[in-house]
Amino acid sequence: MKIKKFINNWYNISVGLALISAVIAIFGVDDITQKLLWGSIAILFLHFFEEFGFPGGFPLMGMKVLMNSKERDSTKWNCNNLNSMFGNWGFLFFLYILPLILPDVRFLTLAAMMFLFAEFLMHVFLFNVKQKTIYNPGLITALFGLTPLGVYYFANVYEGSMYAWYDFIIAVAYFIAVFWFCFRSPLYWGLGSLKGYALTRRSAYGMAMQWN
Repeated sequence: MKIKKFINNWYNISVGLALISAVIAIFGVDDITQKLLWGSIAILFLHFFEEFGFPGGFPLMGMKVLMNSKERDSTKWNCNNLNSMFGNWGFLFFLYILPLILPDVRFLTLAAMMFLFAEFLMHVFLFNVKQKTIYNPGLITALFGLTPLGVYYFANVYEGSMYAWYDFIIAVAYFIAVFWFCFRSPLYWGLGSLKGYALTRRSAYGMAMQWN
């Protein structure tokens, strides 16, 4: 598969990666924290598909809510499949795969589990309140996939002795830094300006393909 075709289908490929991750979570590891991390990875891959593949439309919502932009022409957005793949897959690596590689670095796992609730807050409250809607691209996987995993971790796995108080501060600072690098850094914007990776109409605007 040519590299551009691969990149322009990154959110479809994410479905296959979600299946592989789910199999690893269920059959490949015994440690409960690793199971939850692999489960989070699986749901996040599906989350990307919901946002960009079906029903899609996250880029338009991101422009309206996160960037406070009224521009509706997707060709004028500094957003394409290349920087979308870089941002989302990069974020997944730093937040969820790195804790699997470095399990003894406590704040990495904590950051991963805390961010599950950040997804809940963004998709259940922020996006819906800002847009006056009851659904937004990514809501289903955030509410019924990521949130239950976070609740399970803090209800059944987490113990106060596992972390020092400063681990929480470092964890929040870490995922903020990762978010900036993956979605706000000069590298992200630079990738978004490259040609040949244009969003499809469905990815940009969603199934309804609406402009308002």
